[in-house]
Amino acid sequence: MREKVVIFVSILLAIMVFFTVCATTMIVIDKEKVVQTATSTLNDYNTEKEKPINENIETNNIKKNENKKTTQTENKIINDKAKEETKNKKEEIYKAVDEKVYAITTVHIREKDDTKSTILATVNLGDVLQRVAVGSNGWSKIKYNNVVGYISTQYISKEKPPEKEKVDIKINTERKIDPSKPMVALTFDDGPNPNSTPRILDALEKNKCVATFFDLGTCMSKYPDITKREEAIGCEVGSHTYGHKNLDNLSKEQILEDIKNAEIVYKNTLGHDLTLVRPPYGNANSTVKLALNYPLINWDVDTEDWKSKNKDSIIDQVNKTENLDGRIILMHSIYNSTADAVEELIPQLLNEGYQLVTISELAKYKNIELKTHTAYWGFK
Repeated sequence: MREKVVIFVSILLAIMVFFTVCATTMIVIDKEKVVQTATSTLNDYNTEKEKPINENIETNNIKKNENKKTTQTENKIINDKAKEETKNKKEEIYKAVDEKVYAITTVHIREKDDTKSTILATVNLGDVLQRVAVGSNGWSKIKYNNVVGYISTQYISKEKPPEKEKVDIKINTERKIDPSKPMVALTFDDGPNPNSTPRILDALEKNKCVATFFDLGTCMSKYPDITKREEAIGCEVGSHTYGHKNLDNLSKEQILEDIKNAEIVYKNTLGHDLTLVRPPYGNANSTVKLALNYPLINWDVDTEDWKSKNKDSIIDQVNKTENLDGRIILMHSIYNSTADAVEELIPQLLNEGYQLVTISELAKYKNIELKTHTAYWGFK
């Protein structure tokens, strides 16, 4: 009996162990399932969460591309409009014509109406051109042989230019000038003046030097004796026109009227014909050059004495140019400050080895032919 009880208890314990093991296994399996399920759920959640983000990124990229295309289209429209406006503006600047014109000097034909534009061809005095448009910007569109381009309007004229003729001006051969040594021309505008001009003449005469005076007809008629003295001491006298008008703003007829009045006063004062002219402000456009049958003498050293009215400043302006050989110095004989400067400047230039000469002398010894209808800015 006791043995049976032991056997029963053993069997019962075995059954209990069996179920305990089974239960533990089930718990582990269920735990793994729970973990798997949780992991799967979390992945599904993350996927669902990322999905709209990716969709938003893709949508934004699509919008960006669309905006970029829209911007490119808008820019193209704006550029096309700008080009059209530029074209229309260009057409507004130029007025279509069809006329024969002449080159009044050697000048370039350019690809565009810009002095820095490519040179297509070069024309010379008297060459015939066909003008197809004239611009309000100072340029003309022309045809020349097979070339179509632009040329500055000031260098062409509807009137055939007169031949440029050499002007022979008698110089004082008794003056001893060495062509191998440096020389410079002092020139004075706007006179004569009863106060400052005689002082300048005194300084020239004291140093046995000469200069060139471009006197105004109005002043010459008031002070003829001063003009006569200029020539009497060996200086050269030219005309600065009659009334100091800006010739660039005048018609050919007005220019001729002004210079005619100057010629009359000049001959009545000095007893011979005029030979040299300096246009006021140095302005000599195509109309001026065609109208004036004289060499037009400008300058390449400006003392700006009219601006500073200061002796030291005037001298400083001259000294800024290192080599004055062949140069034409501009001054005005109507300021006492200029006379002050001249009284010091003449001895200084002589000490530096310069010969002070007239314009005609400077041209002769620098082998420059003075011609009518031609502007000169020095004989360097």
